[in-house]
Amino acid sequence: MMTPEVVVIGAGVVGASIGYHLAKSGVAVTLIDRDAPGSRTSKVSFAWINALGKRPEHYHHFSRLGVDGFSSLLEDLGPNSGIGAGGGLHWPGPGTKGSSEMRRLASELDDLDYPYQMLTPQEAAELEPNFQVDGVEGPILYTPIERWADGDLLASSLAESAVNHGVTVMARCSVREIVTQGGRVTGVSTAGGFIPAATVVVAAGNASVGLLAPLGYRLPLDRVVGVLAVVSAPPDLVKRVLYPGEYHIRPMSDGRVAIGSREMDLLADEDTDTSGPPSWADRLLRMAQRDCPRLESARIDELRVGARPMPSDGLPIIGYVPGIQGAYVATMHSGVSLATIVGQTVTEEITSGRVPSMLAPYRPARFAGADSR
Repeated sequence: MMTPEVVVIGAGVVGASIGYHLAKSGVAVTLIDRDAPGSRTSKVSFAWINALGKRPEHYHHFSRLGVDGFSSLLEDLGPNSGIGAGGGLHWPGPGTKGSSEMRRLASELDDLDYPYQMLTPQEAAELEPNFQVDGVEGPILYTPIERWADGDLLASSLAESAVNHGVTVMARCSVREIVTQGGRVTGVSTAGGFIPAATVVVAAGNASVGLLAPLGYRLPLDRVVGVLAVVSAPPDLVKRVLYPGEYHIRPMSDGRVAIGSREMDLLADEDTDTSGPPSWADRLLRMAQRDCPRLESARIDELRVGARPMPSDGLPIIGYVPGIQGAYVATMHSGVSLATIVGQTVTEEITSGRVPSMLAPYRPARFAGADSR
């Protein structure tokens, strides 16, 4: 069977990973993005690489494979790829029943065979001496396999490595439409002209909706806003992902720290004036300052706000679009955590023609009531 020509639309972490893995398998790939790789949704993501709380069970195991895949990806991309380690520390926020909540979570992780340790506050303080955890009620959960990433740096590293494997990257190039003839894909029309392809992978996040609509497929995505404060702080202030409940914080590759909050994500929309007063970045920083006095001298560098895709049932949408041969979609919320396993399984399907069993729950046809090929 001839190796197909594939166009991947979207050079965020998911699209760049798919292009990278396809190229490693010998596929001729063109990777297109309307901006620079990783400069949109991937840059806004907190990018905590984990499988914690992912349900149902098949989604947890799929996410776990994604987490595990980062060890080999780091070896391939090298130390400047934006991938960090150190695990995660989790403790309940104010007003929660700390001890019972952590033990309930630990019981779930036992059932899922997810590595963890229950630490005393004193043991946790040894791992993160700059954070005041001595007042935490009950145990603190430590999940050693978890990682973090700078999404923009990871996407650009994947794209650069993909180029080394023969991928053509077309940055700052808008795709006008996916071109079809007789019910099958023939290529894409771009601002720079027509690009022929037997397969087009749409991994453009929220923009995937508009690209697929002319093909007769309604991609069921909600737009979920992410808010991320980037802060200059003292060196080695935080060594891993910390999740105290009210907010989350992690190191960045350039020595700064990133702070986010699920509650603030839910309050914001794309039209929210996040500049204040008081600014949303100030509010995020104050949350973390309560646990880390050394952050009192921190300086807010930027506030990143952007829309992230969320499938209507919360699960990834991966597979061929019903009714159009050669049109493939890959969109999900936890794109950084899933990047490695998605890149591997999408490559397996496109090159072999067989659907990996682990992709069965995520097919686009579950929303369309039709076969996925």
